[in-house]
Amino acid sequence: MDTLESMQVFVRVVELGGLAAAARSLDLSPAMVSKHLGHLEKRTGARLLNRTTRQVRVTEAGALYFERCTRVLREIETAEAEAGADSARPQGTLRVTAPTEFGNRQLPVILASFLERHPDIDLVLDLSNRSVDIVQEGFDVAIRIARSLDTGLVGRRMALSRFHLVASPAYLERNGRPQTPAAIADHACLTFAVPQPWTTWSLERDGREEQVRISPRMLSTSAEALLQAALAGAGIGLLPSFVCSEALASGDLVPLLDDYDAGALHIHVLFPHLKLLPARTRLFIDFLVGRLGGGADIDPWTPKREADRAATTKKEIGNLIAPGRPKTKEAGIAPGLSSAR
Repeated sequence: MDTLESMQVFVRVVELGGLAAAARSLDLSPAMVSKHLGHLEKRTGARLLNRTTRQVRVTEAGALYFERCTRVLREIETAEAEAGADSARPQGTLRVTAPTEFGNRQLPVILASFLERHPDIDLVLDLSNRSVDIVQEGFDVAIRIARSLDTGLVGRRMALSRFHLVASPAYLERNGRPQTPAAIADHACLTFAVPQPWTTWSLERDGREEQVRISPRMLSTSAEALLQAALAGAGIGLLPSFVCSEALASGDLVPLLDDYDAGALHIHVLFPHLKLLPARTRLFIDFLVGRLGGGADIDPWTPKREADRAATTKKEIGNLIAPGRPKTKEAGIAPGLSSAR
């Protein structure tokens, strides 16, 4: 049995705290993991782990061996990386986890482009809104979306996604358009149910924050469900731009009180290690950050509505007809408004 491979298995068992978790991470059977551990204990003549049905505890000899194995494996990885930096093509399987709505709406095109560019890399994509322990479950990269993030993982903030108050034209025709934040409380509201019901919406303008207490007509754990309900005319929704930008751009949803700041979510990419990142993981992170583009404090999904596009097209045609004419602002074009993705 390959001693180096057995050392890798042993290190993973200690890091994850169990044989089953290590087996899943390494795509091995629990029986094979046990064989690797048995090989090392026979080779060293020492008991490295105390195993029960519920947990694995490292012995004193095992703790010392773990430190040495970690150092040896790190040196080998560094040596291989230096030797193959100029010629080796990244390869292997990349395991990525992301929230369901973000994954379905934003990742397919990005991932297809990445796979086309790197034919030797395979991808496993897990879409889930549950709390995922990426170390225990063997993921290389996690995309997480939150107002704030408290985690021991290493990561980068890639972008932000602003919240928008939205409703369908049909709903507004039946119920009227709220002109102030306080007026929202008199409307049917569609809001998130996690991590706890969002029954207070915060809107800020000119440094002044207004708290609006709502009585939700619909609560959901799914942003997609809230979007579809808003499109169907069920009420006013508070949705992030990566969910509602296309509907705003097409006019299927109408922005409300858009001179107010309704807050934002931050888009993070997280990974368990900094020094031991495989080349494929580094490539993917850089590619993802580049595709979302702009920076940590920029919303790449800022909606641009059809009326704005028409005005932009008219301006561009005018400039082509008379390129020497001084440029003027067309009515309805907001400076700095970027296209939705």
